Amino acid sequence: MSSLIRRFGTVEYFMMVSFYLVGMLAPFAAALSFAVVLAGVLCLYEFFLYDADEKAAAPVRSRIYLGSVLLLVLLGVGGLVAIATNAVSQMTVLGLIGIFGAFPAFVQYLFHRQIDAETGPLARRVSDRWS
Repeated sequence: MSSLIRRFGTVEYFMMVSFYLVGMLAPFAAALSFAVVLAGVLCLYEFFLYDADEKAAAPVRSRIYLGSVLLLVLLGVGGLVAIATNAVSQMTVLGLIGIFGAFPAFVQYLFHRQIDAETGPLARRVSDRWS
């Protein structure tokens, strides 16, 4: 590092590092958007595992949960499209994922509190299979 600073100077070195890091944001944002799409599809599958009684016990929160999951899927797909077409900056995609990424988990927590459930139906199925 010190030889690079001596060769290029401090400002040029930090500009090279910053250009390298900015160049790495696009693959990271694309991978994160893809992971968000997969998580949204998994949450959507779990939503349809809730039985009618659980959805009827908290109809508003179950609909809000479904909407937040659909928002998560659309956010991931939109992030992939935005990165592929270079429509918006990668920081915008990462910021939106950071802001809205945890919203379905929070809504599901409130939904579980209202129906007095410890875990979701997908977690119950997995624990039943592995025990």
